[in-house]
Amino acid sequence: KIVGGVTARRGEWPWVGSLQYQKLHRCGATLIHSKWLLTAAHCFKSDPSPANWAVSLGVLRSGVGALVIPIQRVIVHPGFNSTSMDHDVALLELLVPAPASYTIQPACLPSPVHSFLETAECYIAGWGSTREGGSLTNLLQKAAVRLIQQAAAGAYGDALTPHMMCAGYMEGGRDTCLGDSGGPLCRHLSGQWFVAGVTSWGHGCGRVGFPGIYTRVTSVRSWIATYLP
Repeated sequence: KIVGGVTARRGEWPWVGSLQYQKLHRCGATLIHSKWLLTAAHCFKSDPSPANWAVSLGVLRSGVGALVIPIQRVIVHPGFNSTSMDHDVALLELLVPAPASYTIQPACLPSPVHSFLETAECYIAGWGSTREGGSLTNLLQKAAVRLIQQAAAGAYGDALTPHMMCAGYMEGGRDTCLGDSGGPLCRHLSGQWFVAGVTSWGHGCGRVGFPGIYTRVTSVRSWIATYLP
């Protein structure tokens, strides 16, 4: 995906997975435990059956030299609303644990009360379109974006809920796009990478005045804790 990004280095984002539907990339996902990933609920609107889904981990070039693990369980947030996109988050349980390596490592989860500073620099990564209306990319892309106060993203009006966060640039140019859904919005804090958001939706890709919208992980942290060991 990523509009305005650059190609990532091998092992740079070891928690980013490619969520695949019948062996084709559909969405991004974030490894948060050897057996669990975080992704977007809307990725499963067409088919929530885990039998047709798998996650490719430790991959830089889509489909090459990756470890593919079948999904055992898809748990969509009970509050997910496909119209408003509120609570657009799902947990994926892998059939077998992902082996830790240089290219496969989980990201950290923030505490439910952690507050990510507005305007803080965060990173997005994914295999989605590199421009609005474009095709998917086969090399993992990354870009730095800034957190934006919801009040500042006024063009979205009252479509934003407390379970969402905005990131990008009001002048446009850097954003997630089609195929990046479910991937991470990450923040580097005291030597560790934390998942601040899950790529959810937006008006177009990289448009002026319309930053990307992400599910706020702190708002669903206690729900995640009911499943994670």
